Amino acid sequence: VFEFFNSVPRSMFTTFRCSFGDCSTSGGVPIFEHVHESYGGAASIFYCLFVFGVTIGIFNVISAIFVESTMAAAQALQSSNKQKRLQDQKRWNTR
Repeated sequence: VFEFFNSVPRSMFTTFRCSFGDCSTSGGVPIFEHVHESYGGAASIFYCLFVFGVTIGIFNVISAIFVESTMAAAQALQSSNKQKRLQDQKRWNTR
């Protein structure tokens, strides 16, 4: 475990790798199996909460961007259709 967390930059890189799913040693053993054995359940719980928070946070931001752009496009389309209806002489001349 020490080789993956022996300095701040290495710890940041390991955390970055783990947040994207590549959280294993060169032998294929998950790093947090070693963390749990060395540091206990508190570190494992912290990791689970970290992954949960990052995953939910990223998906929430992506969803919000998608919904916002979709709503803006719908509003622009609605405004465009309204302007076309208001400028249609045929529609205004019939009764």
